[in-house]
Amino acid sequence: MPENRRYLVKEMFGPTLQGEGAHAGRPCVFLRFAGCNQECTWCDTDFAPEGATRHEAHEIVARLLELDTHTSRMVVVTGGEPTLQWDAPLADAIHAAGFRVHMESNGTRAPAGRVDWLTVSPKPQFLTPSLSLANDLPVSELKVIVDDTVDGATLDRYAVQYRCDHYFAQPCMDARYKDHLAKTMALVHERPRWRLSLQLHKILGVP
Repeated sequence: MPENRRYLVKEMFGPTLQGEGAHAGRPCVFLRFAGCNQECTWCDTDFAPEGATRHEAHEIVARLLELDTHTSRMVVVTGGEPTLQWDAPLADAIHAAGFRVHMESNGTRAPAGRVDWLTVSPKPQFLTPSLSLANDLPVSELKVIVDDTVDGATLDRYAVQYRCDHYFAQPCMDARYKDHLAKTMALVHERPRWRLSLQLHKILGVP
């Protein structure tokens, strides 16, 4: 991979708080890549290439350091699907600046560079015939978005497929959010290994 590779970035922002999962409430900054290999109808993230800009690794690092005014040195790398662009040179540059890298992925690809915390959120209802979930991922936490297609059997299947210490069920935030929340809470009550994840950043109104 050429050293002067330019990554397509949708946005970098912070300081903010991680809103979901095991690290909810922790100060951080965000690096959001453009582009995704899935088209989820209820996705609430603008990852379209339109409006994105290209940056070299050193430019990304400089901007993250500028944003990280609380010196959390924690960056959440997301998208879209971040594994489409994440590579060793960028991972090394960000780590060299002292950041801990938390990545949020749909689980269809393994990260090509070092990641300190990997959140996998599989969305099989939006997989295409040519796309499948990757095996042997270094999963730190599993997060399943609960909508009408997800039931207890879905959670049980994923608990077998992904061995990790943290399992989260999160209600899909669409027009039927109240129904999804009630369903998610019932599933968690039935399966104490799983924990309820809410989108704290939306509740607080932070980016």
